[in-house]
Amino acid sequence: MSFTGLLLAGGESLRMGQDKALMYGGVARLKEVLLRCGAHRVIVLCGAEARVDFFKGETWADPPHCNGVHQVVEWALSQIKGDVMLVPCDAFLFEERACRAFLEMAQQGGVPADLNGRRQPLFSFIPEFFEPPSSVISMRTMTDSLPTLSIQGFGQCFTNFNRSEEIEEHQHELSQISW
Repeated sequence: MSFTGLLLAGGESLRMGQDKALMYGGVARLKEVLLRCGAHRVIVLCGAEARVDFFKGETWADPPHCNGVHQVVEWALSQIKGDVMLVPCDAFLFEERACRAFLEMAQQGGVPADLNGRRQPLFSFIPEFFEPPSSVISMRTMTDSLPTLSIQGFGQCFTNFNRSEEIEEHQHELSQISW
């Protein structure tokens, strides 16, 4: 399966207190996972123009008219032909086996569920034929029409981290990831 990977690395990481795009192998590790899983192109959506040079490879700054990740993703989708997989930069537990298992199930699109069964729209697989709803107010509303996919044994891989306390809770799992 060929697709474009979009790495979401534009947040300010205020709750974490350090740039999440650089932690635990950061964007470079996630880019490698996507490439090994069939991405023919990986684009880092980096937020402010000042962050473009933080990352190697194809990196796009947010357009000035965008306010929020949902608007940035909607804009990026309009610029890309083909299927797209989203991955947030704080997907510290994301790994190749989980990505492959998800892609197998998501060929017609989908949103993975985390370990607790919650939809994780920042990891969505968005097929080329996808049409966002007319009024998108969040990533959740943008991806409502995509099915929820539970990937047996890999729910924890679709977790993102916002605070240092969450890292402490998952220290054992994080120590198992190679980067």
